[in-house]
Amino acid sequence: MPAVRKRSAKIKLRAAPARRVSSGRGAPAGAKHVEGRVLGLEAGSDAVFAETDGTRYSVRVPRHVDRRWLAAATAIAPVPAVVLHPPGLSAPVLWCVFAESAHETLDERFEIRAKEIDLVGTRTVRLRAGQSLVTVSANGEVHVVGRNITSRASNVNRVRGGAVHLN
Repeated sequence: MPAVRKRSAKIKLRAAPARRVSSGRGAPAGAKHVEGRVLGLEAGSDAVFAETDGTRYSVRVPRHVDRRWLAAATAIAPVPAVVLHPPGLSAPVLWCVFAESAHETLDERFEIRAKEIDLVGTRTVRLRAGQSLVTVSANGEVHVVGRNITSRASNVNRVRGGAVHLN
């Protein structure tokens, strides 16, 4: 296990021993959780997990864990993780993963793919890249700011408003 790093003067991180987790913490009642590292992915929906004592075994990877990110991350370095051993299940389940500084390069690009994506802000939603900015406000205002703004349409491209000011 890597050396423990201080995150601040007041907080010191240390590895916790394997312990039982109550059902109130998000894990099934009676489930044991074990800390270790994901070493890589296997065919199908399994990953190779190593406990802190070196014991290795296959764990199931649930849908909420991004297999593409996990494959890219384990190619760089083992990924710290927690595995659940729920009673009544034949195989342990990967419960959560934790990126380390070695995995920071994977955060340079983020992509979401879905049939529909809802971004909801009670006041505003902002999309920013460099000097460009798109702001959508709850009062119905939309601001687009950029060095060059291009609008294209394969059919009609309309500009409508109570008043339209050009230059």
